[in-house]
Amino acid sequence: MEEYNISVRNREESGTSAVRKLKREGMIPGVLYRENESIPITFSRDEIKPILDKKGKDVLLNIDFNGQKIRTKVQEIQRESINDEILHVDLMPLDQIKH
Repeated sequence: MEEYNISVRNREESGTSAVRKLKREGMIPGVLYRENESIPITFSRDEIKPILDKKGKDVLLNIDFNGQKIRTKVQEIQRESINDEILHVDLMPLDQIKH
């Protein structure tokens, strides 16, 4: 399984209008699941789209989250049914995945 390094940002706003604004800015919303919480995040579309289009969920992402390095696995990718655009990405830290 290939690994890629990417950076993510906290997502402060939620809701439909906030997501539309993010997409206009070239960002894709997502969630980082940690322990008992879900943290809203954003990805740069230019950074993550080529990785997910090529590898799908079969990829490890080493994310830079607020200066903290976290090794994650793509848990789910939500795509638009008509044009296959990425709508949302869920990440799970590897130390939380049960085998």
